[in-house]
Amino acid sequence: MKRQKTGYRELEHRIREMSDRIDELEKTVELLREVEAGFRRSEKHFRDLVEHSLTGISIIQNDRIVYRNPEQQRIFGKLPEGGSPHLFTHLHPDDVPKVKKFYAELLSGRDDNPGMVIRFLLPGGTACMPDTRWLHCRASLIEYEGSRAILLNMMDVTSARELERLRGVRDRMTSLGHVAAGIAHEIRNPLSGITIYLHALEKILAKGKDLAEALSVIEKIKTSSLRIDAVIKRVMDFSKPGEPKLALIDIRVPIEDALSLSSATLRTSDITVEKDLPDSLPKCLADPQLIEQVMLNLITNATEAMKELARPKRLTISATAKRGCLMVRVGDSGPGVPPAKRTKIFDPFYTTKTGSTGIGLSLSHRIISDHKGTLDVEESALGGAEFVIRLPLKKEHKRA
Repeated sequence: MKRQKTGYRELEHRIREMSDRIDELEKTVELLREVEAGFRRSEKHFRDLVEHSLTGISIIQNDRIVYRNPEQQRIFGKLPEGGSPHLFTHLHPDDVPKVKKFYAELLSGRDDNPGMVIRFLLPGGTACMPDTRWLHCRASLIEYEGSRAILLNMMDVTSARELERLRGVRDRMTSLGHVAAGIAHEIRNPLSGITIYLHALEKILAKGKDLAEALSVIEKIKTSSLRIDAVIKRVMDFSKPGEPKLALIDIRVPIEDALSLSSATLRTSDITVEKDLPDSLPKCLADPQLIEQVMLNLITNATEAMKELARPKRLTISATAKRGCLMVRVGDSGPGVPPAKRTKIFDPFYTTKTGSTGIGLSLSHRIISDHKGTLDVEESALGGAEFVIRLPLKKEHKRA
């Protein structure tokens, strides 16, 4: 009897344990159901975001496009039945090499991925006039259906590119208008002089006057003609100053050459020159003749600015290297450039000086731009203007 009671107790204990386990299993199942429902909601939410996104989204796996959201379908069309198009389908031939490089770097696990703008040739155009779209692309590695894949986001920036192109055309036409007006102004005066001198020469010859007087008028005509030729030459230099012939140079050489050529003018103008050109300056890629031309323009500009100055005339030229660029500063103790005019002084034919064509600074700006550098104007420590040239240094020559 005692054994029977003990057996009943053990059975009851086991039943209670099984009941507890069943309760735990039911709770676990309920929790799994909630997690599954949450996953479904998250998946639906994610799919809604992807499906209604204004950004084109694709998934690429094994060099094939396996998914396109509606926006991507709007651009490229739906995926074909029974097959997946290749990654490079519709890609502009000129952009294939950079996309291959971009794709390889991405698969290698490169983290830095700023994206790039790529051209695509879409169906619907003709061989002569293809429908070209500019798309900004950004990609990242993901896992899709158990395998590694690439999530590709694309934004159509064709309209923005077209607006940028039209704005460039407008700006060039505006500049052309300024140039045309400047040429007309610069040529009109000597041309009017030639007309006057020709009438005077006609009268001299008609009256049989002294030959010396006629030769004097002819000399004035030649001078006016040379002025016109000089204006045309400077305009041609501005429109096409020539491709820089880059070489690894010591920047101090063209600076010293420009100072040497200007030494007589600086001396007669009573201008004190202060230089700070360290021997430790790294070499940079530049065209020494063009840099010398820029320095001559800046020195001449400073000399003209200080012409009527009553206080001591000082010119400072310094060069430093930091943050991956070489900086050359040319400062003076002249009247300076007001902030409102600092954005205009590099415009063609803009000048505040009498007798100046206003091309020198424009040409200098163009030359430095062709060197992938910048030319800006600031206020100098002497109270005048300070022109700052920034030229990029090659990586192996950068200094902190």
